[in-house]
Amino acid sequence: MVSAWSRYKFPNLVHAAVSNSSPVQAQLDFPEYNNHVAKDLGYDVVGGSAECLDIVSRGHEEIGELLSAEGEEKEGGYEKVAELFHVCNGAEPFYKDVKNKNMFLGDGVIYIPAQGNDPSCGSDGSLCNIANLCDAIIEEYSQSGSAMESLAAIAKRQSYRDCTEVDWHGTLQYLSSDAARRDGVRSWIWQTCNEFGFYQTCEHDSSCPYGKGYHAIEQDLEICEVAFGVPPEEVKANVEKSLQYYGGWDMDGSRIMFANGDVDPWAELSITGGKGSEDLPTVWVKGASHHFWTHALKDTDGEAIEDARLVIHGQVMEWLVEEDEKSGSEVDKNTNTQVFDDVEPLAESYVTE
Repeated sequence: MVSAWSRYKFPNLVHAAVSNSSPVQAQLDFPEYNNHVAKDLGYDVVGGSAECLDIVSRGHEEIGELLSAEGEEKEGGYEKVAELFHVCNGAEPFYKDVKNKNMFLGDGVIYIPAQGNDPSCGSDGSLCNIANLCDAIIEEYSQSGSAMESLAAIAKRQSYRDCTEVDWHGTLQYLSSDAARRDGVRSWIWQTCNEFGFYQTCEHDSSCPYGKGYHAIEQDLEICEVAFGVPPEEVKANVEKSLQYYGGWDMDGSRIMFANGDVDPWAELSITGGKGSEDLPTVWVKGASHHFWTHALKDTDGEAIEDARLVIHGQVMEWLVEEDEKSGSEVDKNTNTQVFDDVEPLAESYVTE
């Protein structure tokens, strides 16, 4: 984002910029992130499938039904979930605070490597990419016949702790502490509270694959208020100020190329496709996660990744021979969005509207 904004705000100092996987549209509530995670689970190009997405979604629904049970069924439901997912202190956290249930289910009971999906990892069977994760989920389901139990088995394989900590109050304390500062977590959350929002909610009316309705925006706003003393209305105002200052999707800049991968959930808030222009060309890399083409070269990089690097390099070289606007020369207009896809014919391009 900084490269794009530097060129946009200081064109007299920055000649051109390439902005990789940058969510330039500041937005308080960002349900599109988890909607995109759902798409990735069903995306066959990276090893996802409709079956995988269905198991993950149904598993969270089943957990939600148990955690929302009332009367005589309540105790049995809480106990079953706590046992399956090795919750620290058993079912006690679920009884203690409804916010514990929200944090447990609203962000997913398993980790889904959408943003950082790496097709080359996992030769040892680790669940480090969507293909391996979905294979494991489907295999577990074939054995248990239960979506919820399949997720429990996956959660156990992904965990490095003896039990799963479910403590909203403890989380707030940690985020307010020096430990969070040392871990680098606190600085990022400060930035979301004071500038950009980007809160990855899981709403009732979304396609989020986790517990729908269990992660509302109020959860994130409480973190801002407790950890930094920034009240909800101020957070909202901060996000709006950032959007107005940097322009978001409406930035009126030039010689800025936006490159995004179609696996990356952050692409939802970047400048892509029709949001681009002659002055703001875009690159869409199929099968690629968050700025994957900027990583070190690997023998396993597909043609889509390799071609993205070539077109970015080519555009930068063209821009470097252009004169600055102050010289009076015209800026070259690139009207194409380059689309790179391992599956379709190589390096097809189309004109953005």
